[in-house]
Amino acid sequence: MFIWEDFRKHASELLKKEGITTEIQDAREEYGDFTYPTFTLAKEYKKSPAEIAGDLASSIEPDNFFSKIEAIGPYVNFHIRSSTLAKWVIDTYLSDDLKIPSRGKIIVEHTSANPTGPLHIGRTRNSIIGDTMARILKRYGYDVEVHYFVNDVGKQVATLLWGILYLKENDDESLRGDYRFVRYYQKAYKILEKHPEKEMEIQEILKRYESGDSVLRDLAKKYVGDILKGIEESLKRLNIHFDRFVWESSLIPLAKEIPQMLEGYISEENGAYYLDMKKIGFEGKDKFYLYRKDGTTLYFLRDIAYHLWKSKISKNMIDVLGEDHKLHFKAIRKVMEILEPDCTLDALFYSFVRLPEGKMSTRKGQAVYLDDLLKEGESRVMEILKTRTYPQSEKESIAKKVSRSAIRFHIVNMQEDKPMIFRWEKALSFDGESGPFIQYTYARASGILRKSEVDLNTYNPETLTHPEEIKLLKLMAKYGTVIMKSVNAREPHLLAKYAYDLASQFNQFYRDCPVITADDDIKQSRLALVKAFKNLMGDVIETLGMDKMEKM
Repeated sequence: MFIWEDFRKHASELLKKEGITTEIQDAREEYGDFTYPTFTLAKEYKKSPAEIAGDLASSIEPDNFFSKIEAIGPYVNFHIRSSTLAKWVIDTYLSDDLKIPSRGKIIVEHTSANPTGPLHIGRTRNSIIGDTMARILKRYGYDVEVHYFVNDVGKQVATLLWGILYLKENDDESLRGDYRFVRYYQKAYKILEKHPEKEMEIQEILKRYESGDSVLRDLAKKYVGDILKGIEESLKRLNIHFDRFVWESSLIPLAKEIPQMLEGYISEENGAYYLDMKKIGFEGKDKFYLYRKDGTTLYFLRDIAYHLWKSKISKNMIDVLGEDHKLHFKAIRKVMEILEPDCTLDALFYSFVRLPEGKMSTRKGQAVYLDDLLKEGESRVMEILKTRTYPQSEKESIAKKVSRSAIRFHIVNMQEDKPMIFRWEKALSFDGESGPFIQYTYARASGILRKSEVDLNTYNPETLTHPEEIKLLKLMAKYGTVIMKSVNAREPHLLAKYAYDLASQFNQFYRDCPVITADDDIKQSRLALVKAFKNLMGDVIETLGMDKMEKM
């Protein structure tokens, strides 16, 4: 799978035999595949960089990996041997074992939206980015555990419970829990805006809830649980699943032990207790409050407890968070450096997604829910399919798969820290940078293979010499490199960009290199390449959480 990196490693080994230990860079396409700039050797060798490059290039013999090693100015350039590349790539992706090393356990926490109503598209970017990052980590060899941190203790849930307890609403038991109970939450907030004195009742609910009030705990378990089931059902429609739901209330006992662990860093102000961030060497904010003056815990303290609890499961953690949580996360990480210094805690920050109509809010009732977005996508795809002769059930299946894949790709294809506006005309384009384009390319490869069987006994990598074949093979060889870069940079959008480039190059190959009608001596080699491409693209599609389509 890490074919490109193995070629890079071999180039480094050839240089090492010449006494040079260094990292090898990718070359510009017109100059080869890898390059080594010799500038840093000029002083030691007492020669110009161009002379050094010439000496090195002449002393390194071409081999089974590289057909040519040449000097161009101060650079030593390595050209991959095409036949070796072809055999390595095709054999690798025709194999069922991509030989991924095990890299240990890691916890990815994402979504964790307040369980007060249905999930809207503005928050779904967190879910899609988090799920894709988890899939990429798995592809890289990590044992990934995916968490949803259920915020069932804060003001939002207390407001929901207050609404359910005190507001009369025409209840509709036929509705799913998240749609059924969000109305109480929205109505409660409108009342609180007009009657702020009722905040005291919310605070009383918070206090009773934290103290273990069985009535309130049972209410939360029922109503919050029903809302959470609805959110989970919506996310399953996007191929998003969780390994563990961690309820915040379960961590209150641990949270109350943490101040003792941080003794010497905590101060009191008007009966409330805070963490003095100056004492722990944190810049950006002086105080993070842990307790209200009535003794109830605050989210910062409970979040410390959550991360401390996670650290007993895995020393590696990634939180997927909105860009508005940067300061909070940096403070949590600073505290964890004190409590669990051997942990690695990273964050993947993202900017919010909007529709052309603007920003969304569950509290104000101004939201386009994820379910509505999926339904809209399916309707649009069905309109495209109306002229096809497929059975109705098959059209509906295709519509669901194309819709959710279009949504996932459109969102993850944007660099995570950049704001985006969700536009259907881009998401559902069949000839642009989109999910349907990638699915269609996979279906095209499937169609080619349905027309002719691959005889691997007769495929000859020496026959794959067309420039578009070589470009495709090189791009296929870089899959492991893209996975590695996505993991190291915590940037899942890199895989989406790769998927588009790979699909585009396959279509270039298909345009210029006949497969079914090719001469017998090259037909089987191109069929083997198509089959290897299909397997690889299928793996990429699954890693992006999309659906493979045999036909569209």
